[in-house]
Amino acid sequence: MKLKVIFLIVTLCWGVSSQAQQLPIVKYDIDKVTAKWKNMEARLTIDADYPDGNTPVARTLQRWLYELFISRHFNGQTITGKQLMERVEANFREANSVEEMKRFAEDGAEEGNWFFNYRVKKEYESNRIASFTYSWDAFQVGNATSSANIIDISVCKTDGRILGWEMFTSVRQLKKVLDKQLVEKFGKEGADLYLAGTPPMPFAPLFLKDGVRFDFGNYSFVVPHVYEETGEYPYAFLKYADILHLLTDEAKALLSLSGHSPSLNEPEPASDSQVKVQLFRAYLKNWDNLHNLRKTDDFQLDYAPNVDYYGMKMSKEKVQQSKAAFLQKTPDYEQVSYRLKVTKMDARHVRCDFLKRTIANGKTRVYPSYLIYVTNGDGSSWQIERESDQVTDKNLEMKFRANEGRDKLAWSMLSAAEIHE
Repeated sequence: MKLKVIFLIVTLCWGVSSQAQQLPIVKYDIDKVTAKWKNMEARLTIDADYPDGNTPVARTLQRWLYELFISRHFNGQTITGKQLMERVEANFREANSVEEMKRFAEDGAEEGNWFFNYRVKKEYESNRIASFTYSWDAFQVGNATSSANIIDISVCKTDGRILGWEMFTSVRQLKKVLDKQLVEKFGKEGADLYLAGTPPMPFAPLFLKDGVRFDFGNYSFVVPHVYEETGEYPYAFLKYADILHLLTDEAKALLSLSGHSPSLNEPEPASDSQVKVQLFRAYLKNWDNLHNLRKTDDFQLDYAPNVDYYGMKMSKEKVQQSKAAFLQKTPDYEQVSYRLKVTKMDARHVRCDFLKRTIANGKTRVYPSYLIYVTNGDGSSWQIERESDQVTDKNLEMKFRANEGRDKLAWSMLSAAEIHE
């Protein structure tokens, strides 16, 4: 096993009195055969820039990598790069055991080498944001099977917020610009082949020095000539100068565009309460993305088996069906959630209050909304048990009181009738 550890600590000056410290990075370079049987072997390689430390941005990136490598639900505990790599290797060794190779051979394969390659790369860092990519590709030689993917993330360094689609004034308009560039890049025929003519949005935007990159890594083998000829995942790149009208004021400030210059505070170690807020802020952004990117199949992962859904008791399957039906009949729907407040209700429940700005049928509205999450008991995973907003709750309360009033009136009339009999 080859392991190189390099600590990189660089300090950048901002203005006269304030400083922003660059992320300490631990470099992991692993190349190891984890299992062998006859002429078959499984090989794992990892080339990773691991963000070290306990600052908000480091904690967000550590959680992100944990969820990608190990489990979708992060329990909020600090995990070092060494611990993460050991877990990855253990999981890989278990998933590619000699027994699997034997079963593979029983299907007629004489040779079947597995190659799993993981990369984590710091793409860009300023005194306000840090941007990373996670990519992997897998090859099973004897089975002629291959797959690949790439996922991006950009994080605000001062508070650890993930910077996503809320940085744009309209995801719908942004998609039109991206679609146009894909046609220009691949040609009409290539774009049709690329994603059947309807490219979805990538998982997240990647904010770099001069513009935003949009990686469509999970489609690298849909258009194999792009990957084979260039060694790159298919992507689109939009310069900031060309999309200023699509960037929010907050995005322009974080990216130092158009004279926006907010104050910058040096990141401090995150407290437990800050970590909890960051955790649910990430959940909330993912929830927004499920709506905006029409990932309706993933809704069931975020919801508990039984849900109080705007005053109605539903199974998570019914919630998923309701979401899918609504998004299908409202093609311009977008939502952005902000001003999050996290409140611990009891040992198993957390309430997230926030403002939700929506665009539907050409109209923009803002709803004071909330989600109530329930944990499985140890805090390692959370799911939505209740979804509603104050407008709906008020309407339901008024309806309840009206019904209650009618019941009281009916009861009083009945009582009066009994008295006069």
